[in-house]
Amino acid sequence: MGNFKRFLKEEAGKVKASEEAGPEVHVRSWFPEALYINPEIITNKDGVASITIPIADSITTWRMAMLASTTHGALGSATSSLKVFQDFFVDLDLPVTLTQGDRVSIPVAVYNYSGARGDVRLQLQPDDWFSLVDDIADKSVEVDSSRVGGSQFALEAKRIGKFKLTLSARMNGEASRADIVVREIEVIPNGREQNLVFNGRLENTVRHELNFPAASIPDASKIFVRLYPGPLSQVIEGMDSILRMPGGCFEQTSSSTYPNVLALDYMKRTKKLTPEVHAKAEGYVANGYQRLLTFEVPGGGFSWFGQAPANKILTAYGLMEFSDMSKVYDVDPKLILRTQQWLAAQQQTDGSWKPDTSFINEGATNRYNSDVLRITAYLAWSLENTGYQGPAVEKAKQYIEKNMNGKMDAYTLAVVANFATDYGTSAQGIDRGKDRAFTGRAMQLLLDARTEKDEQAWWNSEETGVYATGASASVETTGLAVQALLKWGEASGTARKAMSYIASKKDAAGTWGTTQATIVALRALLLATEKGAADVQGTLEVLLNGKPVEKLTLTPENNDLLHQFVFKGIESKGKESEQNNTVEIRFEGKGGLAYQVVGSYFLPWDEKPAHEALSINVAYDRTHLAQDDIATATATVTNNLPKTANMVMVDLGIPPGFDLLSEDLQTYVEKTSGQKSARLEKFSLTATQAILYFNSIAPAETLTLHFRLRAKYPIRARTFRSRVYEYYDPEVSSVARPIPLEVRQR
Repeated sequence: MGNFKRFLKEEAGKVKASEEAGPEVHVRSWFPEALYINPEIITNKDGVASITIPIADSITTWRMAMLASTTHGALGSATSSLKVFQDFFVDLDLPVTLTQGDRVSIPVAVYNYSGARGDVRLQLQPDDWFSLVDDIADKSVEVDSSRVGGSQFALEAKRIGKFKLTLSARMNGEASRADIVVREIEVIPNGREQNLVFNGRLENTVRHELNFPAASIPDASKIFVRLYPGPLSQVIEGMDSILRMPGGCFEQTSSSTYPNVLALDYMKRTKKLTPEVHAKAEGYVANGYQRLLTFEVPGGGFSWFGQAPANKILTAYGLMEFSDMSKVYDVDPKLILRTQQWLAAQQQTDGSWKPDTSFINEGATNRYNSDVLRITAYLAWSLENTGYQGPAVEKAKQYIEKNMNGKMDAYTLAVVANFATDYGTSAQGIDRGKDRAFTGRAMQLLLDARTEKDEQAWWNSEETGVYATGASASVETTGLAVQALLKWGEASGTARKAMSYIASKKDAAGTWGTTQATIVALRALLLATEKGAADVQGTLEVLLNGKPVEKLTLTPENNDLLHQFVFKGIESKGKESEQNNTVEIRFEGKGGLAYQVVGSYFLPWDEKPAHEALSINVAYDRTHLAQDDIATATATVTNNLPKTANMVMVDLGIPPGFDLLSEDLQTYVEKTSGQKSARLEKFSLTATQAILYFNSIAPAETLTLHFRLRAKYPIRARTFRSRVYEYYDPEVSSVARPIPLEVRQR
């Protein structure tokens, strides 16, 4: 970093000298996608407010959109623009990500609006993360006035990590000008990521061994130590992690908004809310709320993608979220009321609710999504939890009480228990003694269904209300059970063991597998804190391989924040031996805290497994192209399961230096719109991938998707990985290995 700063200073100094004491050149290094967002600006009595906006380094015209309201409810809106310009500048068309070993010819555009022709000197700052390939770092290009000149630099990515690429440009001649631009790039390993994860609770000293295989890719291994002294730290990490997950359907959008709701509520209750945090979190909630409204189905209720028919379970989940949201944000009461009324109107005369006839998978029902008791309990819980005043809750309670027995699956038991504990503590109960008996019976059935081992307790479920299976289903079910136990208050030991189980299942990304499991886990965590929180204070030390590497003092000012330490450069002890590392954490003080230790490493790509539950292959019609050529890729996805795969996500890797032609995906959306399965509901694009949302894939069904990519500039690189997985069971997945592509200059 010292050399980098010195280089910028020297370059700026050269420019200043050449301009004979003119203004020092500005280094352009900040290029955000959004310049400024503020959800709450208060004007004075004359309707005037003044704000300061930091201007980014992009040479562009920013679009501004404004919406305002008066204290009397009158609305106003306006649009405008903000132009950022300088008469001489350079720009790099740089990939966001490269794979180690990739070679790329980076185009450089030189813009000259100075009014005079000039000789421009381009200098690429040397760095050890790349090497030039048959090229030089110092070049000249003549650029006429009001013209754009061009050049390029051919380089190879050598090191793994996040780096900066710095280019300086100086124009000599009649109009002396200069520009320095710094762009960021990430170089990733050519292999598949693996993680070693240890979760636990720290009260004095813990020690973990992290053994990386001898075949690990050099310089790609990292060790993360994360400390969670208070519940807010877990919620904040959940926010950041969920925002990196797909968010295209109603449930995903709900769950990406929910952590902000939970954080706001917690900070208000604990009086830790600052104006800055309030504005930021409320901004996310406001955006999420507006997006959620777009999923409401005409006639009432919500569905995964906003198309009829509405799904009752999903609507009930949304109702509980809107109710929680109303505690911290101005939610339209009519929305909550009409959603409650829509759910109540679907109730049968016996107090039950019929299963939906149409699911994500359009009719491929099973015993879980056709279980009347489970659905009735979930909808009754949603109405009771959100304060519905009609007779539907009492009718549902009578149906549930009549049909409640030990044959219920664990997820249904957890939902019934939550309804029973909410019902038993509400003002709606008629016979309080009978309510206590109903609650006690439901809780005993839940306790009887648990699995307990040592200091952990959990509930297994084959499938939850949102189709989760596997580990995610167990976390979601256990999280619901914990909430019921905490509200009941008569089995604190089991609740503590269940919380220990949930804590042990947090993954390396800081989530619990899926958005739904993560939200349920966070709600359980916050409820546990509400029932009895400890104020952690003391000193903490982290040792790596016996050597102290970090120290931290926990005080009332920082004991509710996430603290993370990252250790890179984990050395291999030889090609034939494992990389053995020891992490030790020592704590002295009051209370205890949750922690996570993650060892991340990469292994070279191996052969694709022969038998996968889901499989994906991506092939290109050609792997050698010229600049501006079009390549056609074919993605083939097959469901090898004997059952329908629900909510299937497909991530298509976009190779660096290529543009994906999105009209091919839009055509596929239209082509499959009437299908019962393999229907592409929607898609979204990032710099490195296209994220596709399929409703389902039937057993033994194969879908084939063609999409085109345009080669922007000369490059020799590997494609990014493509992946297929069940959103609500990410362990059911498959990865298509990267393919080398080469683009030559035309």
